[in-house]
Amino acid sequence: MTMSDRDLKKRTGSFTQGFTLFEVLIALAVFMLAVTGLAIALNTALQAALEVRQRSFCRAELESRLAFCQAVPPPIGSTRVLEASKNHGVKVEESLIPWPLKNGQGLEVTGLKKLTIKTSSGNQKDQAEILLNLP
Repeated sequence: MTMSDRDLKKRTGSFTQGFTLFEVLIALAVFMLAVTGLAIALNTALQAALEVRQRSFCRAELESRLAFCQAVPPPIGSTRVLEASKNHGVKVEESLIPWPLKNGQGLEVTGLKKLTIKTSSGNQKDQAEILLNLP
C-alpha cells in the first residue's frame, strides 16, 4: 500500500515544514556579508571624522598662536616650541626671522620680520606665515 501525496499531506500538515540546512546557510552567508560591509563603512566614517577633528584642532591652534604671537612674538632668530603633551595634543613651532625688503626707491625697509608658525597633530600638519613690522 502506497501513500499518496494527499494522505501524506493530511498526516504531516504540509510538505514544507521549515527551511533546509542549505537555505539557512545561504541566508547566514548573505547576512554576514551585509554586516561586514556595514562594519567597513562605519570604520571608514569614523576614520574620516577623526581626521577632520585633528585638522580642526591644528587649524584652531594655528589661528590662536598667530594672534598670540602678534602680541608677544618669539625671540628673533630662534624657534619657540610647544610640545603636544602640554598643548592639547598639538605641537607648535614658532619662529621669527628678519625679512629684508626694499621699497620702490631701493631703500631697505627696516623692522620687517617673518613670523612662521607650524602645527602638527597626528598626521595633520598646518603652517602660516605673516610679516610683522617690529621696531
